[in-house]
Amino acid sequence: MSDQGLAVSAPYAALSHRHDELATRGWTVLTPEEFAHDVEGVLHGFGPIVPQFNGQTAFAITRKPGYEDLPYSQSMNGIGPHTEAPVYGPPPRYLALHCLRQATCGGGHTGLVDGIEFLRSLTSSEPELREWLDDHPVEFVATAKPGEPDQRRVLEYILTPTASGDIFRFSYNQFHYGDVNPSKQALEQSQVADSDTPLARFARLGEAYFVEHNTPVLIPDGCLLIWDNWRMIHARSRYSDPARHLTRYWLG
Repeated sequence: MSDQGLAVSAPYAALSHRHDELATRGWTVLTPEEFAHDVEGVLHGFGPIVPQFNGQTAFAITRKPGYEDLPYSQSMNGIGPHTEAPVYGPPPRYLALHCLRQATCGGGHTGLVDGIEFLRSLTSSEPELREWLDDHPVEFVATAKPGEPDQRRVLEYILTPTASGDIFRFSYNQFHYGDVNPSKQALEQSQVADSDTPLARFARLGEAYFVEHNTPVLIPDGCLLIWDNWRMIHARSRYSDPARHLTRYWLG
């Protein structure tokens, strides 16, 4: 994804306005004045904070050694389009990123695009593919950390209707490399590049849609980005500033 993006610096607004933005466009950004440094307190107004892969409720998104060659949150590499934790039933409803220090290198954007709108576009442009997606579940696999043995697996449809709303699942890493958090060995060969399967076509179309329609957001220092993970596809552009530091939360 492009390193050019939108730097958000919205003025003060009532939180009801932020809820409205989340409902209409799928994402919103809160300024520090709106949560008075009580990040977890304000997040509870959007949903309960739930544990992540490591069992913790707050996960550091910053460079750590050992992931230099991997598309992983604790590397500085780009991460392809995906929805968070597709192996969970259900996945977290909302994701939140609290920016403690943004990259100053021109990278590190969070790209966002409406995955439900993408799926709707296939109804007219690719009706046979859309029908295939409605009829065939996909196995999603997630290793807790790249190279570790523990995995979660789930067989789910790309769009899963629930009483609380439709859940959309998408994962560049899953479709290409067979794992949400692929190992270095898995990255050696894409399962999509030379494939003509319906899932491979869906993956390529989703990636192209993301590149064309996504909004790259560079979260200002101190601000809080929240988006609807059942609806939005997100990705991260590569960055080179090792001081970049965000904290991720999952909301139920």
